[in-house]
Amino acid sequence: MEHEPYRQHKETLEGCGWKVLEAHAGVSMVAAPRAYLGKWITVKDGTTAFQAKLNDSNIREAMLKATGLCINSASWTGIPGYCRFTTALEDGEFERALDCIVNFKKVVNI
Repeated sequence: MEHEPYRQHKETLEGCGWKVLEAHAGVSMVAAPRAYLGKWITVKDGTTAFQAKLNDSNIREAMLKATGLCINSASWTGIPGYCRFTTALEDGEFERALDCIVNFKKVVNI
């Protein structure tokens, strides 16, 4: 039986175009940004802008700049194309992380 936070996180990621690897224990979730690869993103911050064609090397920076959510990239996970999301968060932080995932989808226009 899946725990509620795991289920919520998995459903949010999958609904936003991520391919989630099944997990049976742990405090993190690993997923690939399938729907985002090759898409362009532009994030404006005052007078500067971050613009990139998304790939597994820059998705971490793009997510952080667009939403403030820090994830680990494929270079951290050691699994090509897969990022790591922490699920061991306090309730308020967990809900904020889910909102960031949904907002990132809107920013990239998936």
